Amino acid sequence: MKLKLVTSLLLLIGLSAEANQYRVKLNKNISASQQEKAGQSFTKFNFGDTEVDRTVGAPELPVKSWLVRGTPAQIKVTVKALDKATYEGVPMPVQEQDCRCATEKVKTFKYDASLYAQSGNQVTVSYLGAYRGQPISRVDVKLGAYNPERQETVITTDAEVDMNTSEFSLPRAGDLKDYLIVSTPALAEGAADFANWKRSQGYNVNVETVSSPNNTTAAVQALIKQAYNEKGIDFVIIIGDELTIPMFRVSTSGGTTPSDLKYYTMDGATDYVPDMFASRIVASNAAQVAAQLAKSVEYEQRAWGNNKNTSKFVGIASNEGANPSDDQYVKAIEAKYVEVLQSEILHLWQNDRVNSNPSVLNANLNGGAGWLTYLGHGSGTSWPSMNVSYSTTHIGQISNRSSVKPIIIDVACQNGRLVNQNLGSVFMKAEGNALGAVAYYGGSVNISWHPPAVMAQGIAFEHLTKRYSHLGQALLAGQLYLAGKWTKQDEVIDNFEWYHLQGDPGLNIAF
Repeated sequence: MKLKLVTSLLLLIGLSAEANQYRVKLNKNISASQQEKAGQSFTKFNFGDTEVDRTVGAPELPVKSWLVRGTPAQIKVTVKALDKATYEGVPMPVQEQDCRCATEKVKTFKYDASLYAQSGNQVTVSYLGAYRGQPISRVDVKLGAYNPERQETVITTDAEVDMNTSEFSLPRAGDLKDYLIVSTPALAEGAADFANWKRSQGYNVNVETVSSPNNTTAAVQALIKQAYNEKGIDFVIIIGDELTIPMFRVSTSGGTTPSDLKYYTMDGATDYVPDMFASRIVASNAAQVAAQLAKSVEYEQRAWGNNKNTSKFVGIASNEGANPSDDQYVKAIEAKYVEVLQSEILHLWQNDRVNSNPSVLNANLNGGAGWLTYLGHGSGTSWPSMNVSYSTTHIGQISNRSSVKPIIIDVACQNGRLVNQNLGSVFMKAEGNALGAVAYYGGSVNISWHPPAVMAQGIAFEHLTKRYSHLGQALLAGQLYLAGKWTKQDEVIDNFEWYHLQGDPGLNIAF
């Protein structure tokens, strides 16, 4: 490959004096290599930390995205290129990403010539949904284009981008005081002490019971929508697993997926942004409900016997992945915790034969930990991407009754299915001295590799920057962080549909 012009490419964004004008510069050296695929020669560019187009079969070229206010029809974007660099060769096409499930399908090489011919289309605006009436779209500005006739790739290395709108960011503040608890009659009594605690803190708590023939997705959806329209509900807790109170079945890349997302989107079929912060409690009886919600009350009262390690972060990473690897994702989160909170860090990498095992993890949970993030494979009942696999059996061996229980962010397949005996529900239902976790956020089916990891980073980055008061805010902020960075819309939507919280979405996480 002949390099016509050497330039640099690390995305640096500077905001001008006007809130809707952005300066985009690429200033880290490009590296490139030749690769032979399917009998054709391609140029594989490395753009460092710069985001790239994620459309499978399209040229893998740099792009800058913004999550903004408004619908696509309302948004106007102009791009003025100030500097460009030209390279010879056909850029490598985007390939399907791996799944985090143990069984991989055989992937074939993807190259779509029609997408290469269209790569000059510089601006794309796509609609994500509305948050409490505010429409949200993503603007993608492509910073590279391929010319098929000349077999050249042109990279815009310096540009001004003007928009007639502003960026969307989930509000930190707000009068979030209204709860709706939806339960079957048999489980509702388990929420009584929790509801009384919340009322003592100034919250309005409404408890509604559903039973046959009104225990259907349509009936529960209508109940939640009515509460939202009439009372402006902020937090919703559904008490019961996916069999006790039904979930929607939607199609995602992970297969037919049980999902609660449609309960919480109020603006039609094309809306994927929830208007409420929501969760499920997986329980077989009222006593299990009461025990799980009691951990939330304890957390808000800061009533642990051992008040140490409230900001301690546990990061668990597989030895897999690339650009970034799971280990790099987790270390970036850890660095942010150290920067903002001076947190104590426990880092468990899969290749660490000394520490990455159930004994070390449980010993640290016994002493208390505020947050735990796992990136690796999942089986539904285990974290196999530790040097020694961690399973539901090991949860019963924790002894953290008197310590702060972690909020767990699980980037793995199947573990977040809302049924008894899955890893997430066992962490929440742990009894005796092994009280497990105060909250758990996981995927209900087979999930993809990078988008959930980007979301996990976003949860940490957004919360540590804005210091949200409620857990549900931090989780949605992480999902929106992903939506603003990942250009493949269907994978962003999949992630919204996969992930569910167990615990209290209004949990006070402000320390």
